[in-house]
Amino acid sequence: MKISIIDMPLYYGCDNPGVEKGPKVLRENNLLDIFNKSHEVCDMGEVHVKNVSSNDKYAANAKMKYLDEVVRSNNGLADKVYESLKNSSLPLIIGGDHALAIGSIAGSSKFFEQDLAVVWVDAHGDINTPETSPSGNIHGMPLASSMGIGHEILTNVYYSGQKVKPENVFLLGCRDLDLGELEIIKEYNLNVWTMKDIKTKGIKTILIELLEAIKKSNVKNIHFSFDIDSLDPSYVPGTGTPVEDGLSFSEGKEVIETIINTSLVRSMDFVEFNPTLDNNQRTLETCLELLKVVSKSFEGK
Repeated sequence: MKISIIDMPLYYGCDNPGVEKGPKVLRENNLLDIFNKSHEVCDMGEVHVKNVSSNDKYAANAKMKYLDEVVRSNNGLADKVYESLKNSSLPLIIGGDHALAIGSIAGSSKFFEQDLAVVWVDAHGDINTPETSPSGNIHGMPLASSMGIGHEILTNVYYSGQKVKPENVFLLGCRDLDLGELEIIKEYNLNVWTMKDIKTKGIKTILIELLEAIKKSNVKNIHFSFDIDSLDPSYVPGTGTPVEDGLSFSEGKEVIETIINTSLVRSMDFVEFNPTLDNNQRTLETCLELLKVVSKSFEGK
């Protein structure tokens, strides 16, 4: 399979320095070798992210931090994703914080138009708007923005308009949802499976439900966005917004295998590894093992 590796060294979406170093640390620990063994790899390098002073985080907008650079760098990422897809190569975006999904989904959406679903595996919903966000951190807004909900500066990244229909969005593993996010979930009747659902029914039953919902949508292309904080913090201490009672490693592995084995995944994010917060390289080791699962799952696709 042809896979394009794209680094997005972005921390402005979470306002927590260190996560921008994730792609470099993974590369230093043989990221490319993991995929080179079984795939035709195109190394597209990193998206340029300009240095912005923390004193200027609200320079562009009083409710959204680092808005100008988040938008500019996401436009750059979207262009790389679109270029990869035009070359019949699957873009794998290594983050960096989850605000990068604004660009990755935009690039995929430009290529696949409305025939796109998003599977979002995350402890958080990331469906805040500037009005509902308690922090002003844009990494809590990318999924809302991609659905056309929120500030037009974010909803119109790369091209104007909605990138994915709300009915084609599937959230898995959530356990920390803000009040505004809960209201959006209800208003748009979003497909959501929380950790409570997973613990009640079991991961296998939940994944069957998810696959049935995807099949019912008739969408033939998936953007798969995987935030490592979907796992329990015991596996990933090195992430910026950990939430207790997450997926076990084996559950995370099963989620990745199941989604990729649909043979519908066309683009993927792997985000929120912050090596400066790690503990005895526990998170690094977990990330590398998960990326091996990703690589193996894509074999033969």
